[in-house]
Amino acid sequence: MGFQIKHPFARYVIRKAMTYTILWFLATFINFLLPRIMPGDPIRRFIERVYTMGQAPSGGVTQVIPEFEKYMKEVERIFGLDQPPILQFPTWFTNFLHGDWGFSVSYMNLPPVKDLVLQALPYTLTLLLPSLAVSWVVGNYLGAYLALKGGKADKVGLSVLQFIAQLPTYWLLIIFLFIFYVKLRWVPPTGRPSFMIPSLTWEYIRELLKCMALPLTTLTTVGIGGWSIGMRAYVIYQLNSDYIKYSKSLGLPQRVLGRYAFRNALIPQFTAFAINFGGMFSGNLLVEMIYGYPGMGALLATVMSNLDVFAMQAIFTFTATMLLIANFVADIIYGILDPRIRRGIIEVMT
Repeated sequence: MGFQIKHPFARYVIRKAMTYTILWFLATFINFLLPRIMPGDPIRRFIERVYTMGQAPSGGVTQVIPEFEKYMKEVERIFGLDQPPILQFPTWFTNFLHGDWGFSVSYMNLPPVKDLVLQALPYTLTLLLPSLAVSWVVGNYLGAYLALKGGKADKVGLSVLQFIAQLPTYWLLIIFLFIFYVKLRWVPPTGRPSFMIPSLTWEYIRELLKCMALPLTTLTTVGIGGWSIGMRAYVIYQLNSDYIKYSKSLGLPQRVLGRYAFRNALIPQFTAFAINFGGMFSGNLLVEMIYGYPGMGALLATVMSNLDVFAMQAIFTFTATMLLIANFVADIIYGILDPRIRRGIIEVMT
């Protein structure tokens, strides 16, 4: 007699976990394959950089190294690129699971890709988490206020928020950069602290906060617009529901009705928070690329410019993993917080 899981919600969680595991495996294979079918030769570019050291000989590097092609094939064999991608994948996948993400050819000393990611990730999370948290809190309260207020304030506020939510983050970042750096000189021109080694000293933290100000303001502003529109719609839906109408007929004050509507409208916003964490993680990279902030975006821009397939496939896979984990957590949280969804899950899985 085999082991059986009796609780319906536990079976639902296991089924979801199996589904997301399959999706993760497919995403991993695609992220492994795409950088390798891109035009260009990362090994050739790396060897040319090593031997020219920034000086381009008139005859090219192939004349400096008579047996260049033979040497390049040997390097390709060392990096495992001498086989078709379909045969390379099992080895790379096994190494990736064991924490060996390969070496980056974007740098002369060939640092491990995992070390580069671990160095850049704290900067990205330092930018992502505050912007997501502040925009979520402010956006929810602002959206609920507009829904409960109604009238002209709601119409004007909704129009402004819709405009803000549709702004591309990179475009808004360029506008802010023009205003606060070119005109006012309040912020540095780039997101990378200048002439400073990363440390926990007050000088470095102060310089880093200055560099974070512009991208943080950009992401938070756009996020507030999106969260406010969503919360406003959820609160209006709750205000038109039967239980609010019945409570209103009993004479409950508007303040109490608004509190009930706000609490129930927060349930889908909690799940959206988990989903947006993964979405903002990937969208945050573009802002980092433009502003030169030393996070995952700047790292991705460096490795892409050098056709560094080893680093690209690791970063793409890591980002996809964050997205899938965030969506999986959102599915579970939604089933826990919303009794209607939980009841439906139990009925289906029973």
